[in-house]
Amino acid sequence: MRLQSVPPGRRIEEGIARLRGLREGERAVTDLIACGQAAVGPLRDFLFARDPSGIFLPRCQAVKVLSALCAKDVLKDYLAHPPNEPDPVEQAGVDVVTSAVARALVQWPDEEIFALLLQAAGRKLLRGVVDALAQFGREETIPILSVALGEDFCRPEAESGFRRLGIRACPHLLQIAKSAVPTQDRETEMSRRRRRSALQLWGELCQGADPRDTIWSLTEDADDHVAYQACSLCLQRADPSLVEPVVLRLVALLNSSDWLLRVEVEDLLIRQFTVCRAVIERSLAAASGTAAISLRYVLREALPQNP
Repeated sequence: MRLQSVPPGRRIEEGIARLRGLREGERAVTDLIACGQAAVGPLRDFLFARDPSGIFLPRCQAVKVLSALCAKDVLKDYLAHPPNEPDPVEQAGVDVVTSAVARALVQWPDEEIFALLLQAAGRKLLRGVVDALAQFGREETIPILSVALGEDFCRPEAESGFRRLGIRACPHLLQIAKSAVPTQDRETEMSRRRRRSALQLWGELCQGADPRDTIWSLTEDADDHVAYQACSLCLQRADPSLVEPVVLRLVALLNSSDWLLRVEVEDLLIRQFTVCRAVIERSLAAASGTAAISLRYVLREALPQNP
């Protein structure tokens, strides 16, 4: 009853004030949506206003209201011209709001929105922008998704985009997995993470591919984790001709100084023990160091289940 007696302009002012106050944000969202199109102008001003604190939740809630009111033009304008603030704290808040705007615009999946998202991703990779592009499931997004695979903060969104592409992504993922990016004769950490993610996705999406024609060379990759993933995929494809060379490569990886990798190799050999047993037993006789310790552990763990 109180809301009906308050003039619309006052209701909008109070709603925005509650957004700023943080404590009543969800209630303010509901009230502002109820104000209808009259709230769009004030919310636009609020959305574009600077906030040196970097607090982004009130503006993200404003995006929620604008989306519910179908204020597409306001959201498009923000995505096309997001504020570029010199202060890193303030800019971090802007980035979160830009992500929220990108996700909101996906409710209008037309060519104009797609083009705006591509432009936004070209300026700066943000989780929401990558997520929004991923939802289109279009091959034009592959260059952006490929770069995003190397970024920890938006890798899950990029992986989701490749999964939407399905089998169309297979040749691109294989190319990424084989394309190391060096710096001063060493591969960058970002490149390694990108390739590992691409190879994992390839394994998910490209079930019918012959490893000898695709990922076989990666079993000898300079990155031990990529080599392990390639060996694991080869074993999963159940090609008897590949078992011995793959297991021998895995035994070599057991000499790695990376104990987490050694644990992964041990677990794989235990899971695939029925297939690998003969090669494991022959390898143990010549093994030394950490590889010998790991192989004895594999035999001890696997033999009770596989006498």
